[in-house]
Amino acid sequence: MVLMNARKVGIIIAFSALTIVLTFVRIPVPYPPGFSYQVFEIPIVVAFLLFGFKYGIVVALINMVAAMTFLIGPGGLLGPPFYFAAILWMLVGVQISLKIVSRWSDSIKAVSASKYVALSTAVGILTRTIFMLPLDWALYGAIVSLVTGISVPEAYTYVTTILPGIVLYNVTIPLYVIPISCYIAQKVRKSVEIEAIH
Repeated sequence: MVLMNARKVGIIIAFSALTIVLTFVRIPVPYPPGFSYQVFEIPIVVAFLLFGFKYGIVVALINMVAAMTFLIGPGGLLGPPFYFAAILWMLVGVQISLKIVSRWSDSIKAVSASKYVALSTAVGILTRTIFMLPLDWALYGAIVSLVTGISVPEAYTYVTTILPGIVLYNVTIPLYVIPISCYIAQKVRKSVEIEAIH
């Protein structure tokens, strides 16, 4: 029992450390201003795919707390929970895909990897984009007002004008995060025997 708990803690620490290190890798995007593509979400999705929803969430929470403590960006303390919500909704989409695939077949292995990746990516895009849209509008307006010092109505007018870019941003992140995560998880499964630790 102690060994199993130590293994769980070790997995969570390893994946959390990787997300924290990868938080520094940023590729700025032209839309919306101030946003960037990041790769720290990939280890979170890999942990989820290899070990389950619970692990993905715990790793994402640790990343959020670390970012709020040590890596405060332009969004201040609101930025990390904002990213956490986006990751959570994307993971929900991947989880829904797993349920759909398991209904298609008695074994997920019987469904081709490309079909699973395509479905996970599509559903991850839908859940992240649909559920983040009202949150993006509400919270990003507050963040813009807080960071720039402009009035709240001006901030929300600004956010409304760049909302298509924010939607595009939320659509494009799962397009690279989910397929790369699925590929890594598949390679790790093949090279290392991973027992279920749920």
